[in-house]
Amino acid sequence: MDDREIEQGYANFHRGLNRILRQRDVKRFKAFVATHPGQAGKLSHCLGLSDELAEIEMYKAIVVRSPLKDLHEEASQWLKQRGITPPKAGSGKHRKTRRRRTKPHG
Repeated sequence: MDDREIEQGYANFHRGLNRILRQRDVKRFKAFVATHPGQAGKLSHCLGLSDELAEIEMYKAIVVRSPLKDLHEEASQWLKQRGITPPKAGSGKHRKTRRRRTKPHG
């Protein structure tokens, strides 16, 4: 598998995750993470949590994902109503970064 295929796999994962998070269904969220353990990263810890705790993590994930900014306020309020301080909006590490190609010296 080359770098392009790996990057495409992560892009597909993140698009799918955004679709699942928009549904705000904890069981579907956990099922999606379970089917993509290598790409889910830190979210994989949700699999060992109760649905109630995983739902909190799901709403936190909504808040930090820039593509879901239209849901940030709703998710933040959901967390605050439960006494949970929401993470800073858009603070997720999934942002696109492009590698710069370096020219050979000489």
